[in-house]
Amino acid sequence: MRIAFMNASIKRVLKLSFFIFPFPLFLNSPSAIWSQASREPKLIRDTEIAEGKDVHEAEAPKEPNSELAEQNVNIGNYYLKQKNYDAAIKRFLEAIAYQADLVPAYEGLARAYEKNGDILKAINAYRGFINKNPDSPKASDFQKKIEKLEKKTG
Repeated sequence: MRIAFMNASIKRVLKLSFFIFPFPLFLNSPSAIWSQASREPKLIRDTEIAEGKDVHEAEAPKEPNSELAEQNVNIGNYYLKQKNYDAAIKRFLEAIAYQADLVPAYEGLARAYEKNGDILKAINAYRGFINKNPDSPKASDFQKKIEKLEKKTG
């Protein structure tokens, strides 16, 4: 008796659900599928940058944050190991924006530029650190690396 009652109640719910929730049935109609397929994809963010337009506004300087700088260096090192040099460069630049005297960020940036084939940019990364932090103990090491890279370029 219970089974018959349950079967009847399930049938009743299924019949009612068609009238209450008819939307999913119309969503799968062929006309809806064809009209969606013929549309061109739209950008999620409708900004100048997303569309590839050059924006001349300078970004606001970031507040110093050593924790975010370290995180960006760690992520940059991961990308460097994965040979994704463009992503590594972006992360190291982000780390430098958060902490301008972070030695591992400049080292990673220069290595990423060098691996990417941009030796002049690698030299400029080392020089940028030396110019901003001339009293750093790493300045002499960076100067030696600059000389080594300059020999590579000729």
